[in-house]
Amino acid sequence: MRVPELPLDPQDRARIDGEALTAKAAARDFMAALRDMPRPMRQLAVAMLFQWFAMFAYWQYIAFALGRSLFGTADASSAAFRQAVLVTGQAGALYNFVAFIAAFAMMPIVRRVGARPVHAGAMLLVGAAMLWLSLVTSRIGLVPAMIGVGVGWASLMGNPYVMLARAIPPARTGVYMGIFNMFIVIPMMIETLVMPLIYRPLLGGDPRNVLLLSGAMMLVAAAATLRMTEERGVAA
Repeated sequence: MRVPELPLDPQDRARIDGEALTAKAAARDFMAALRDMPRPMRQLAVAMLFQWFAMFAYWQYIAFALGRSLFGTADASSAAFRQAVLVTGQAGALYNFVAFIAAFAMMPIVRRVGARPVHAGAMLLVGAAMLWLSLVTSRIGLVPAMIGVGVGWASLMGNPYVMLARAIPPARTGVYMGIFNMFIVIPMMIETLVMPLIYRPLLGGDPRNVLLLSGAMMLVAAAATLRMTEERGVAA
């Protein structure tokens, strides 16, 4: 209610009214947007691939990892595994609470130093947290890990969009935001296809090794974020 709507000027309104609202026009605009995608957005896609692959794998395997490390079970039908699922829910509540606080705390930092270094630092922190999770053997050890995951989750929900908004032409915000959301979904689809192929032969069938892989991928995402060039989008 407090945010004023920015009115369109007559030239923009005339341009929008003159565009055909057809599937063919939408497809043509989509292909043109892919062709003309700003370089910072292409670079950010690399970081998004690693960070969302890692997060999706984390969500899928964290209960199984805690079942082994905290309760010594790999039997999903056992009472011990049900305890692991309960602890996973409690840990999830903790990292979401941390994310709620961290999202507000990041705002002045991002204004001061920029979204790129803040996001890279958050990905470094969540990567270290996932690596630590693979070694945790007590519930108290989950606390620092969930703080790291919470900070990373808060950054994932905001800072990439800040970097994107600064790089794309304002007139094409809609199509590029839509494409950017594909950068979230596609890594999840890749993870769904790849993980069953590598889980046993490469990761030994141990969910704790999935957390190691996820942590390593978050570190790669941090490095990819730092390599990103920040450019202001130009009017199109």
